[in-house]
Amino acid sequence: MSGVVLVLTLPLLAALLVYLLRRWPLPSSIVAGAAALTLGLLLWRWPNAEPVLFLGRVVQVNAPVVLLGQNFAMQPTVQWVLGWLALVLAVTYLGAWRVSQGRTFYPFGLVLLSLFGAVLTIQPAWLAPILLAGVMAVAAFVIQAGRRGSTRGALRALWLPVLAIPLFLLAAWFVEQAPLDPESSQALQLAGQLASVGLLLLLAPWPLHGPFVSLGEEAPPLVAAWLLTALAATAITLLQALLVQYEWLQGASLFYALPTLRLAELLLYGGMATCLWSGLAGAVQTNISRLWSYAALFAYGAVLISVGLGARGSWALVWLLLIARGVAMMVSAYGLAVVRQRAGSRSDFASIQGLGTRLPWTSAAFLFGVLSLAGMPLTAGFAGQWALMQALGSQDWLQAVIVLAGALGLAAGLIRSLSALLGPLGNLLLEREERIMIALAALGLAAILLPALYPEIWLNPLSAAVAAFAGSPGGP
Repeated sequence: MSGVVLVLTLPLLAALLVYLLRRWPLPSSIVAGAAALTLGLLLWRWPNAEPVLFLGRVVQVNAPVVLLGQNFAMQPTVQWVLGWLALVLAVTYLGAWRVSQGRTFYPFGLVLLSLFGAVLTIQPAWLAPILLAGVMAVAAFVIQAGRRGSTRGALRALWLPVLAIPLFLLAAWFVEQAPLDPESSQALQLAGQLASVGLLLLLAPWPLHGPFVSLGEEAPPLVAAWLLTALAATAITLLQALLVQYEWLQGASLFYALPTLRLAELLLYGGMATCLWSGLAGAVQTNISRLWSYAALFAYGAVLISVGLGARGSWALVWLLLIARGVAMMVSAYGLAVVRQRAGSRSDFASIQGLGTRLPWTSAAFLFGVLSLAGMPLTAGFAGQWALMQALGSQDWLQAVIVLAGALGLAAGLIRSLSALLGPLGNLLLEREERIMIALAALGLAAILLPALYPEIWLNPLSAAVAAFAGSPGGP
């Protein structure tokens, strides 16, 4: 049996059972979390190229399989990414057990995990945007979470994958036409240009960042955190897969008139613009949901910069930033979800006034999570951010200053939100945190602070990530 079949079917079977239990949060969270945790641990423990025995069946993780007329295969990098997304989903379910993210999230989260597995394993990779658009169509249910009113977050999340579909299909067609005229390189040049524009849409630097901000603002916080983590990991993995399979994509120019304008340069400067814009926007926000969205966008801008650095940087740095971003987003999203719940589903400064005095642990989880997203010292996000600043400073100190300005803008916005959380409390009848909420917030704070204070704690998992991705080719 192929590992792809297990990745696609196990979450769907668990989702069916979870759907039947959707009215009972505790059983739903236990079954959904156990399924995601099991799949994540199996993917991380199983060797990619060797057969393993699972429930009396021999499983070959990297064995190709044909489903519905399409080819699927799991590469080592894809196996690691899917395992990471499954483990993050299990943590998300743990937080959703105490702070409801909508009844549909338990079953549909597993369905989305299976669909993301299909996106990352389909061959050739040109077809991935079609499946990704389908994933975001299904994700609309968990983004809305039964909420009436604005559908901007769910709708905007569909835009970029849909726009990328014709570009990737045309690029695939030109690749197929290239062998018909081996003396001409025009077909491959056109394919490289189309694929680069399509990848630019999926990676979405500034000014294409709007859907990410809307998703983070309107979706339930834990749902938004997992979806943004999965979308970023999927786009980066797709970029890596195309660079490995089609080496001529490296260095492909986007326009004939501007031969030096490549995807790498656009990601580098677009990532810096993303960091600067998110910092400036975050500094003036009066809503902690929007502040959190811009903090997540800032951390994503740092990832894009590291991708744009290409051969001058390292894929290991890209994934170090992505892992730290995922951890910080989950911790801060849990704190945000609790604060929003106690504020009556509102998150503006007037509604959260003084809540930090009754919710100190969850407020601290939110604040330190945002600090980690900004790459501040004594947080899990500092190591990757510092390495990125060194890489930028070695070639142009002004680029490092731009990123630093964005981080300082987020810090200013965080100080203003802290002032609101610690202000005078209007609702004196507001209950304090339950013990289980304090325990979850303490675990999140440990995940943010301990890797900064004792870096050797995460040495083994980070070494596994580096081993999985360090062998990939240089940047676009």
